Amino acid sequence: MQVWIDGTATTVADAAQLDAILGHEPPKAVTLASDAGRRILHINFWGERADLYWESETDLLLGWGPVPPGAPGNQVVGDAEYAYDNPWFALPDGAEPFEVTIAEARQAAHEFLRTDGRPTNVQWVVKP
Repeated sequence: MQVWIDGTATTVADAAQLDAILGHEPPKAVTLASDAGRRILHINFWGERADLYWESETDLLLGWGPVPPGAPGNQVVGDAEYAYDNPWFALPDGAEPFEVTIAEARQAAHEFLRTDGRPTNVQWVVKP
């Protein structure tokens, strides 16, 4: 996997290398790109929150938020209007759509590194 920060790519092969790049205070913008095809996870960090954007051969998706307790993982809806009306897309109290915690963003990055697939700890909405 290639991890891009400020136009510079670094090859990452394991979780320890990814953790070293993300650091205690992650860079503002990180792009993780698969070696096995056109799969990309973009993460923007700010403060205690992050947003996720997934790009693949067939998908352009925005991370809606974490998977609520009891909901199936890795769900996708057509747009935000459907997400607001879908009980499986409920957001934690006070959470804003299209945001996750730093820990959830790191978890998504690690899952992508491990599986080369779209992270399942996040609900996804088709990018308009």
